[in-house]
Parts: sequence; structure tokens; C-alpha cells
Amino acid sequence: MPPDSSSTLADEPRRRSNQHRPIPPDSELRPLVSFYWNLGFTCPKILDAVMAHFDRDRYGLRRCEEWGMKSTRKTAADWATIEPMFNELRQKFPNMGARSMVQNMRLVYGVKVPEALLNRAFQLVEPDQVARRKRKRFRRKRFWAAGIMDILTFDQHDKWKRFGLWLHVGLDPLPGRLAWLKIWWTNRNPRLITSYYIEACRQLGGIPLITQSDAGPENYGIANCQTVTRQELDNSLIGTLQHRWVNKKGTNVKPEIVWSLLRRYFAPGFQDILERGEYLFDLNNPLHRLLLRWLAIPWLQRELDNWLNTFNWTPRRADKHKVMPHGIPNLMLLNPEQYGTHNYRIEVTPEKFDEMEAKWAPPDDPVFQLVPPLFKSQVERLQLQLGTPEVTGDNLWDVYSQLLTAFESMALEDEFMSAMQGADDHFESSIELLEGQKDLPQGAAAASDDGEEGADSDDGLENNSDEEDGYYDPRQYAEYVDFTDDEAPYDAY
Repeated sequence: MPPDSSSTLADEPRRRSNQHRPIPPDSELRPLVSFYWNLGFTCPKILDAVMAHFDRDRYGLRRCEEWGMKSTRKTAADWATIEPMFNELRQKFPNMGARSMVQNMRLVYGVKVPEALLNRAFQLVEPDQVARRKRKRFRRKRFWAAGIMDILTFDQHDKWKRFGLWLHVGLDPLPGRLAWLKIWWTNRNPRLITSYYIEACRQLGGIPLITQSDAGPENYGIANCQTVTRQELDNSLIGTLQHRWVNKKGTNVKPEIVWSLLRRYFAPGFQDILERGEYLFDLNNPLHRLLLRWLAIPWLQRELDNWLNTFNWTPRRADKHKVMPHGIPNLMLLNPEQYGTHNYRIEVTPEKFDEMEAKWAPPDDPVFQLVPPLFKSQVERLQLQLGTPEVTGDNLWDVYSQLLTAFESMALEDEFMSAMQGADDHFESSIELLEGQKDLPQGAAAASDDGEEGADSDDGLENNSDEEDGYYDPRQYAEYVDFTDDEAPYDAY
């Protein structure tokens, strides 16, 4: 988020009529200039954005070049300059395209690089990959959203379950902003999933109008928490579930787009690392599971956090087919009116968030333990003895092998073995869905009486039912927009 910039000058700056206006103090001005420069703003756009924090009649602005913040042309980057960065990014993200690499080089390395230079490099280094990317065809789908925090939608991802790793994502569809992107040893426990929702909403200072997900018991926690909180803050909503179930394949398209992007641009490089040591790993062996969990999850979560940060601070490619506002997701969240939209966040106090957490995602639940306490104390002791460094993709399996050898040379006590065997007892958990609640229009029942999934919901484009009490209909305000699930992560939608 942009730094706070309220001026602390006590006296009114004075200047003669033939002098330039004084500039704000460097301690206030430079963080703002650097912030917008890193987002890729041009100097005129930086001027407009920064001076919105100051009185234009009192202050002027220093040129970016005086602080070494040069434009792409003045940076004059060449292949010798960018080759180390190029190789490092290619190792992590083998499918990354030129535009995405330009944005990563600016955000991660602080270097502005012309896209044409990277296009030439890609043509020379991997012409087959370039041709394959150009052959991609988009598949368009529709999604409704009235504004920011109108809907918070989420979904799980199981493609790495053979490593004992499970992912989960939540996002705000209108700005295309990821609210969370998590990896853990389960994504089927409703208390864990609810903790993601509470953590993200706490950071935003409020909750959305409604939440949305596929039907499934792992989502009952968020559905209950969202509904109870909304009803406590607004009595007119009592009796109506404030969560929409989408059972028809492709209806919850926005999280599916994220998984498509993640699989194409983030996952390949990291999956190669995981597969590199797969011959050392047996998912059915509790020691192997816990050891890889201990080493891989913190490392991969750091990488996912970096990917999320880059995603949220880069604009999507403009598309004439879409009526959605176009801009950087985090800036749209900060200044929705500037982008012709509105933030529908329902404010919630910190004390209320504490109540929500205590009831729906208590921190002392065992699902929040990365590994059992007995295993944690033992593996920390072994790591200290081995002097192992911070885990990265380069040393993951070396550290794993060293610790596995150390464990296998030990005589493990029955209590320790029992703790390992029971480590996944909380992979799933049971939370009953609130009773006596009407579904939102377009939302099918989560489960029918016989336990099977309910009927498919409407396609989201038609509504033949009258407006009911306790229901907010975003289509009163929103136009439809076409989304695609084959778009580049920072280039599209």
C-alpha cells in the first residue's frame, strides 16, 4: 500500500513569485515516488499520483531521475544487464512470457526493461515456446460482480496431493485481486479454510456482501461465519444464507482461472523441483510426509506470497470485450471511485473478528499445526545439529535426505511413532451447515436430504424469481463481463 504522506511542516512554505514551488520533505516524498515508480507509472502519472497526497498550490515535485528512478528508455538495459535476472526467473517460471517478465524485473529487481528486448531474447532462446503461446485460444465465460467486496469467491486445488500438499485461493472478482493463496497439508478442513477468510477480511477491515464457492462440507465454515456475522450486523438478513453455492461446472470461473494461471506459469518450475526427489518420498510413510511438509510448505508459501504480491500489483491487459474497470487490483481497492466502481465492504471491528475466529477457526485447533509438537521439537534439534540453511528449491532434497538419514538412525519411541501416525487425524473436520436458511437466488442447496449434491444452480445470466427479503441482487448495478481461463497472469482480465 502507498506510504502515508501527511505533511509535518509547521510553517507555510514561502517562495518568491519567480521561484519554483518548494518540494515536500524527502522523507515523505521519496517513498511515494518509489512506490509508484515500481508499479510502472510514467513520470507524468507519478506526478499526478504523488501530488494527490500533497497540496499542489504549495509544493512542486523533484524529477525521478535525481533518485536513480529512470524511465525504460533512459535505463538503456541490454542483454548483459538482464541475463542473470532472466535466467533466475526462467528457472522459477519456465513458462513466463515477456510482458510478465518485464513486470517481475521491475517489481522484484527494480529494473525497467523494454519488452522488445525480452521478445527478441525469447525468440532466440525458445522460439518453440513463443509459437505455442501464440497459438492459444481463449474460452470466454461470464461472471457477475457489482463492485469491490460485493463477492468473495474461493476454491481448492489438489494437483499436488501426491506430495501431501494442498492449495486454496480466495479472490475479489471485480478488481481481480487475490485475497489469499495458501498451501497446507489439507484443504478439506472447514476451520482451516475459515481462518483464511477471517485473516484476509481482517486485513481489509471488513467482510464482503456475500461469499461464494462450490458446494462441499469444507466450505460450511465460511458460509456459516459470513452468514452469522452479516445477520448480526443487519437483522433484515436473518433467515437467508449469505453465501452462494455454485454447483454447475464452470460457474465459479474466477478461482478456476487462477488455478489455470498458476498451473501454467507458477507450478511447472516448482513441480520439477518436487519431482526431482520423488524417488526419496513415499506418501504412505508418515515420517516422509511430515518431513517434506516441514521443509516444503514454508518455502512454497513464501514463493506463493511473492507471486500473489506481484499479481496484485500489476494491471491486467486491457480488453475491449470487458466492461470491468481496468487497473492495478490493489490501487482499485484503495481508490474504487477513481475507477468508476464502489467498495461494498461491510465494516467489522477487530473485536468482532476475534469473536469470529474463536468460534469458527480457534487457533488451538490441531489443524493449524504444521507438524505434531513432538516431531517439531525433534526435527528442530536435528536441524540445529546439522547446521542446515534456509530451505530453497536448490537444497530442498539435500536437507530432506540429511534429516531422513538422521531420523532413520534413531530409535524412535512409541509415543513419537503414535504422534506421527495421528498427524493427519484432522485432515477433515465436521461442521454442520446452518439450518433454516433460505438459499440466495441462483444458488442451489449445498446438499439434498439424501446427502447427494443439490441440483445445479442457474447459469447466472437469467433470474426468474422475485427479489426476496435479505437478498442483495448485484445485477441491479452490474453489467456482464466476459472472462477467459486462458489468459496470461499479469497480461489479461
